[in-house]
Amino acid sequence: MDRMSLLPDDLIFKILSFVPSKVSVSTSLLSKRWCSLWKHVPNLRYFDPHINSEYWRASRFIDKFLLLRDPHVSLDSMHLYISQNCPPTDIETWVGIAVSRGVRDLLVLRCRPCFRPIRLPRSLYTCETLATLSLEQAIIVDVPLNICFPSLKSLSLIFVEFPSDETVHRLLSGCCVLEDLKVVRCGHDKVKTFKIMVPSLQRLTLEDLFLYGNPVPGHDVGFVIKAPCLKSLAITSRFGWLHSLVKMPYLVKANIFLKHGDSKNLLGCVTSAKHLSLCVKQVFYPIGDFNELVSLKVCTCSLMLYRLILRRAPKLRFLRFQGLANFLQTPYLNYLQKCYSSSGQVQSEWEAPSSVPECLISSLETVEWDDYEGTEAENKEVLYLVDNSGGQLQTVAVTLSNSDTTRGKRHMILVEPKRRSSNK
Repeated sequence: MDRMSLLPDDLIFKILSFVPSKVSVSTSLLSKRWCSLWKHVPNLRYFDPHINSEYWRASRFIDKFLLLRDPHVSLDSMHLYISQNCPPTDIETWVGIAVSRGVRDLLVLRCRPCFRPIRLPRSLYTCETLATLSLEQAIIVDVPLNICFPSLKSLSLIFVEFPSDETVHRLLSGCCVLEDLKVVRCGHDKVKTFKIMVPSLQRLTLEDLFLYGNPVPGHDVGFVIKAPCLKSLAITSRFGWLHSLVKMPYLVKANIFLKHGDSKNLLGCVTSAKHLSLCVKQVFYPIGDFNELVSLKVCTCSLMLYRLILRRAPKLRFLRFQGLANFLQTPYLNYLQKCYSSSGQVQSEWEAPSSVPECLISSLETVEWDDYEGTEAENKEVLYLVDNSGGQLQTVAVTLSNSDTTRGKRHMILVEPKRRSSNK
């Protein structure tokens, strides 16, 4: 610690900004040199220990931290991980102080589900400095009519409930430079159609879950997405409909797990993607040309759509078939359980395409199949890809399904460029 005391103040402030605020405050006990250094740290990070009977400790610490720190030093970030019993009035007060200190990064996370609504201060909705906002486990009320976030580029709403569809639309309309949006819905709030109409948006992640009961899907539940500048799109939903989607010419990556909605309209809007993952309801219509697609990951319940895409993706280099357990990239997998079909397995009947897709002849390099069960349809699919591939296909990797005798076992089929023979 004596060595650290020799460092300049600015460097010490930066070091203390990487540790929890309790730790930075405790350094005041080291010596006179350290007595007031924590007051200049540009961030507040507090983690509540989940002890409900002592929730007042959080209020007392945060109050004193904000009161005693140097008021002339901006508060760049405030991250609060607080218990469900933390008074909503305290949250409102703390956020208001952070806004007045020029906060740029704000996170408020309730560690457990809470049914006590919070009122965020009106000053937050017109904060000029805020660039990143993350809310989790919150019920938001009293949202003002006038909303403007001139600097907000990243917004995360995890299990956040709003009073109406119009409130969500008004909130997002006020995010004029928003680039990154993540929404995780729990399925029992008052919002039916979640409208995302943000022209500046570049990355969008939607996860629509239902944590309680057995919902009945309806046409009035789902999303409207109008974000033509998207580069990355990820949708995971078993209960909501995708009502509307616009063409996204800049899209690079799309990961879509969707039970309800028109796949004709959906896939016609993502044709510019280079990397595509699909588990969607199968509606067999023309879907456009995927001229930029180089990587395709498809759930084994959606093989008919894969065959349509294969004929329209002349540059495809990497192809992977996956079961649901490996398909979804979400921490909430237990809530989803399985894909839209009853089994997620390959259909029992299989017919060879009338013509060999161009990508098989000229560009496809690697084929992978996870959760392979060795059914007749699966065998025919793999053999067709091997027998009709051109000189580019080098490897087919098959991972057997998790049965007692084959758990995690992986087979490789090496494909020779001139003499395509398989050897398991």
